[in-house]
Amino acid sequence: MSSRVRYFDIAKGIAMIGVVLGHSILLVSPMGTVSNWLYIFFFSFHMPLFFLLSGYFMHPDRRFAWRKESRELLLTYIITAATVVLLHLVVALLTHRDIAGIVGGWTVAALYGSGSDMTNALFPMSRYIGAIWFLLALFWAHLLVHVAYRLPGTPLWILVFFACGYASSRYVWLPLSVQAGLTASLFVYLGCMAKRFDVVGIFRRWPVLWVPSAIVWALAMWKFTAFGLATNAYGQTPLLSIVGSIGATLCIVGFSSVIDRWVPYLNKALALIGRYTLPIFCAHLLEEDDLPWGTIVERLQPIVGYQAEPFVIFAARSVLIAVMVLLLYRIPKINVVFFPSLAKKIATSKL
Repeated sequence: MSSRVRYFDIAKGIAMIGVVLGHSILLVSPMGTVSNWLYIFFFSFHMPLFFLLSGYFMHPDRRFAWRKESRELLLTYIITAATVVLLHLVVALLTHRDIAGIVGGWTVAALYGSGSDMTNALFPMSRYIGAIWFLLALFWAHLLVHVAYRLPGTPLWILVFFACGYASSRYVWLPLSVQAGLTASLFVYLGCMAKRFDVVGIFRRWPVLWVPSAIVWALAMWKFTAFGLATNAYGQTPLLSIVGSIGATLCIVGFSSVIDRWVPYLNKALALIGRYTLPIFCAHLLEEDDLPWGTIVERLQPIVGYQAEPFVIFAARSVLIAVMVLLLYRIPKINVVFFPSLAKKIATSKL
């Protein structure tokens, strides 16, 4: 019997939809009214939710699983980034473009590991790797929480890590999303503490607690100016952004438990997305970096209009990502990297 809690997968599924939809909205200018509110809604919580839930299922009291973390996060990053570079090489060859410039730019982007274009990087870059910054940051955050857990005054160390990541990123953006990992360690640690003190259980026994969570989330959306963990951008009210994202995660988890219990079919669909967020992240990165979305947006807008365009792009992306994930699942050796549960099934079948 599976030990997975389905409503956590549903919550991750909702956040994953928010990632793809949010990136689709950012492609289109001007941003429509509905798109703007959806952008604020999802960006107020989607990445913090992933870090918080990752921490919820961590065991910082155990030894750091170097092999597992490296395989599931670093190796996945390497394979995906290398595929981005390879696809750009193929396109450059077919279109007779500047091969050295294109491949060189994407190789540097892959090695630097920045989730967005940063003006304060160590040197100017023509490209940035995009969504899979999350894999690097999550690796650092897991490692830092394990380190802090073994030191006296663990919460203080976590705050020091966050402060160092946040403050230093104002001056220089270092390679491999180290600073994003430093700040993300706060969310991972809070997820660990939520599991330790059974916060979800407390909220389920006392549903009234979701009211203040919803209020602080609403305030964070009302005051929203920016919130991007990829670049340590916490807007003009950083504390409210952080607390609001925690309240939002609690609300999404609660909402997901309602879907799990009362909404058949949708619960299974969202849980499936949440269960396979790792390959979905990587497939999304491939299409985001390798397809000429700027040209597509420019040609599509006169046909569908800027209000509907983000949703048309989202629909197209969703189909494309689904196909890519299915292909990843079918590739021997590679599939066990992107689908860790598949590796367990293969190992069990050999016993």
